[in-house]
Amino acid sequence: MDATSFTSTELGAAAAIDALRSAGFEIGAPEAVVRTLLDTFDGRLHAAGLRLELRAAATTELVLRDGGVAGAHVAVGGAPRVAADLPAGPLRARLARVLDVRALLAVATVRSLARTAVLRDRTGKGRVSVVVTERLTVEGADPLASTWAADVETLAGYPKDAQRARDLLSSIGLAGGDGDVVDALGIDLSGFKGSPTVPLAPGTEALDAFRKVLANLVAAVDANRPGAIDDIDPEFLHDLRVAVRRTRSVLTEGKGVLPADVRKKFRTGFGWLGGATGPARDLDVYVIEWGDYVAPLGPEGSAALSPVLDDIVARRAAEHATLAKTLQSAQYRKLLTDWHRWLDKEQVDRSAKDASRSAAAVAAARIARAQAQVLDRGRTIGPETEAEVLHELRKDAKTLRYLLECLGGLYAPAPRKAFVQRLKALQDNLGEHQDTEVHVAQLRDMSRKLHASAGPDALVAIGRLTEHLEGRRRAAREEFAERFAAYDTKPTARSLDTLLRSAGQT
Repeated sequence: MDATSFTSTELGAAAAIDALRSAGFEIGAPEAVVRTLLDTFDGRLHAAGLRLELRAAATTELVLRDGGVAGAHVAVGGAPRVAADLPAGPLRARLARVLDVRALLAVATVRSLARTAVLRDRTGKGRVSVVVTERLTVEGADPLASTWAADVETLAGYPKDAQRARDLLSSIGLAGGDGDVVDALGIDLSGFKGSPTVPLAPGTEALDAFRKVLANLVAAVDANRPGAIDDIDPEFLHDLRVAVRRTRSVLTEGKGVLPADVRKKFRTGFGWLGGATGPARDLDVYVIEWGDYVAPLGPEGSAALSPVLDDIVARRAAEHATLAKTLQSAQYRKLLTDWHRWLDKEQVDRSAKDASRSAAAVAAARIARAQAQVLDRGRTIGPETEAEVLHELRKDAKTLRYLLECLGGLYAPAPRKAFVQRLKALQDNLGEHQDTEVHVAQLRDMSRKLHASAGPDALVAIGRLTEHLEGRRRAAREEFAERFAAYDTKPTARSLDTLLRSAGQT
């Protein structure tokens, strides 16, 4: 079933209803309808070509439209928060693939009075339906130019009847468009786009380019703060934390570009904020990855570890409560107020030696230096090198990645993507090594704390899980040499050279 929406600012809904009645359509009674459009904060359903709405009328149902086609209707008691809130089935599976860990939010609410007109065959089977929607309002939006619409819905097997209905409505002077009435309203479902990459002209002075990047990053911090405070889903904290870390990295790499006092003050401030976000995020990752971690232990092992998971969930809740207070504290407000004040200044200190150089020249030098740091440290790592050196290499790789992302607007997308793919393969290995090492240490600590309260089955399961994660850590450590060798190559060097030469080709 797909739809075409017709409306007019000159004719009213009565004209459409009269025309349909004259053509033999049965006209149903008016029904109040509330349609709540649901999507994630970052618009994942919209990006996937989907639209999800909670439709409340005589009954309440969840309706998923895929490319304009209403592919699923499921009766529900209310709006789901996550895909797991829905009954098992195709709709839940489809949403889970797109949403991942993100929660659904009410993006817009449309109120109306709807009447359904149906044209039936001799047996009483519906051949085509037209939903005439009146008294349209969108909560919180300006009044609509037209407050009604007629949606022609094509029923499977009867495309010609749907076309006749469209022709009928066109013949009385209504204008039609693809999609249904919600599509016609033009509601923005794209969500917040927190890309660290902003358009940058190569000839832009470096100070101006860095300030533009930093202003974009603080917008991501501001946008994600409410969701992190309310703990709506783990991605709010993740995206806030990444924006903070990128900010600190850009400040660090802004030596010689940004005023020295500004760099010192705000590197310290964002360093504090980054540290404050760490504990809650580490436990988020633990909860998110828990299913994968315990899967090798089987159902019995997983069940035996329930006291451990309960402890992790409780600690996570406590850390999020602490974080929420931090994000509402006077220290946080002062940091962000002072930061916005400097970013919004029209006239700033431009005396730093590289402040007036071209952004492309400065970015090329900083990216090349960051790449050299990755290679230099990576080449010192052997089988017996302490794990801390790998952790430092991971930080080096992140610095390089952040520069490529934040100053990426200077470069053509294709070569930037090609180089980042090479870097990401190395980062994935370093991340697996560090995450498993951290989680092994946490498990050993929990084992000591739970020794008296947990039963023997739980302690045995903790030991098995620790052994499993330690095995993953060792595997990542052993794989490092291969991953780094694949990165430290002439093709990687050529890829970076191609990237830097693409400045101005965006």
